[in-house]
Amino acid sequence: MDPILLARIQFGANISFHILFPTITIALGWVLLFIKLRFNATKDEAWMNAYRFFVKVFALSFALGVVSGITMSFQFGTNWPGFMERVGNIAGPLLAYEVLTAFFLEATFLGIMLFGFRRVPNWVHTMATFLVAFGTTMSAFWIIVLNSWMHTPAGFELRNGVAHATDWWAIVFNPSMPYRLAHMLIASGLTCAFLIAGLSAWRWLRGDRERDVVLALRLGVTLGAVLIPVQILVGDLHGLNTLEHQPAKVAAMEGNWETRGNVPLVLFALPNERERRNDFQIAIPNGASLILKHHAEGVVPGLNQFEGKHPPVAPVFFAFRVMVGMGMAMLAISWLGSYFIWRRGHLPKLLAWGFVAMTFSGWIATLAGWYVTEIGRQPWLVTGVLSTAQAASAVPAGMIGTTLAMYLAIYVVLLGAYISVLFHLAGKGNAAVLGPVPAPGPNIPDPATVALETAR
Repeated sequence: MDPILLARIQFGANISFHILFPTITIALGWVLLFIKLRFNATKDEAWMNAYRFFVKVFALSFALGVVSGITMSFQFGTNWPGFMERVGNIAGPLLAYEVLTAFFLEATFLGIMLFGFRRVPNWVHTMATFLVAFGTTMSAFWIIVLNSWMHTPAGFELRNGVAHATDWWAIVFNPSMPYRLAHMLIASGLTCAFLIAGLSAWRWLRGDRERDVVLALRLGVTLGAVLIPVQILVGDLHGLNTLEHQPAKVAAMEGNWETRGNVPLVLFALPNERERRNDFQIAIPNGASLILKHHAEGVVPGLNQFEGKHPPVAPVFFAFRVMVGMGMAMLAISWLGSYFIWRRGHLPKLLAWGFVAMTFSGWIATLAGWYVTEIGRQPWLVTGVLSTAQAASAVPAGMIGTTLAMYLAIYVVLLGAYISVLFHLAGKGNAAVLGPVPAPGPNIPDPATVALETAR
């Protein structure tokens, strides 16, 4: 295979594995803060039990995110040396800001979150939770700033082919950054919501009907139901911004070949790039024009306008439909679940199994969205400044292929271990949080007696 294609696949595999875990921790930090504040306000131990369970999920996700992130930084030097040579004056400081303002904050206070309850004052533990949540968001902020700048570069000038910053404000707040940041943060919220709902539903189905399980299940379902309509709105705004700055990507997303009005919304097709048409197309008349231009006669750019300069159509086209389809499934099950929980006071067993099946649905939607974003940028690494081919190294294909196979094997094992550990913890219930309850003895009072005395 072509070394450049192999290098792209390798980096894509690494970032696909890595992004799974920050997608959880970015929002889960804030959810843990909410749970801790509810405990502070009510003194209900059920909230603290929920905190103790999901802080373990946070710690495990954080650890895997850190480990998988290290491999990506190595690849900047091994596979993509042209990236730092050409735009390192901008990418380097942004990555440094992420480490200084975010990673150190998370790593420093995570230990207090995990082990500090009842060992430090309650306000210190709460503050540590806040700082870790803030750190995860700052980490996302700086990474999205860099990624957005690569899509819509601004605030720089080229000197002898090397990018130099002229306006850091324009670099940070480049034209697509606000839309990408909002879209990513809400995607993290949805990933976290369905993870909480899925693991809690699993515990509930296994007969664990403790109050902390019910509270977490209600929280996950409700959070998903609230966020998914917001994500649909933000996604529409992000799409309009992409149409303005990266019209070729939108043309590939829509499978639209000719620049014209009255463009249909293609629900399904097999894009035929060789003959530049769609086969077996199923479409809604005028749908794409209505969504992108807000009127049926709206002119939408076509791929033929960018012949030779547009991304590969099929991956972008299908990834976009996977993302949207998963979003629709999230909308349906979260709203149905909210109806039963808040109106009927219970969740049907079949619907609970549905939430278990959707535990990692946020991962699928996020990965599909990232594939749309990153493949849709091709052939550019930095739009209009640096192509992917220009940034690639001269590492032989055999070397890249060997390391790619090793990465994939390790990632499969780690991912399987991660998922199995999460469901193992959920299966253990509160034993995973509090440890086994000791049997009553001469120095260990019966728990029921203690509860009765406390009530009196």
